[in-house]
Amino acid sequence: MNIVQLLRKEVLSRLDLGGYISCDGGCVVGDVLKKMRESRVSAVLVEVEGRVVGIFTERDVLTKVADDPSVWGQAVAEFMTRDPQSLGAQESIGEALRLMNNGHYRNVPIVDEDGRIEGNLPQHEIIHFLSDQFPKDIYN
Repeated sequence: MNIVQLLRKEVLSRLDLGGYISCDGGCVVGDVLKKMRESRVSAVLVEVEGRVVGIFTERDVLTKVADDPSVWGQAVAEFMTRDPQSLGAQESIGEALRLMNNGHYRNVPIVDEDGRIEGNLPQHEIIHFLSDQFPKDIYN
């Protein structure tokens, strides 16, 4: 099977989507940054009653809060990306790559039919998957 066929066939639930953290929109930016650093994640899913309402990423940190430490005491909801695009766990890995490429996303929330969080898909998870499937092609 070639890479294109594999990306069309394999679904997101095959990947490790569990390495994420979440918080509510009222969490303080400084606390969220600390959690991101401690958990070594590049994004935090912002949720209300288990449903994604936003995502706060490293890009948000760099473009919205890094230059002004005085905002670190404000709510993360003021700086998050609202209503991020998401995918279901049964979508293909290829569909996730298309969405990530078109939107320039490094993280995509994975949700169930009711919009409840099932995980987060960081770009490095797809890279790991491909390197496991095609080690000779990737490493050479």
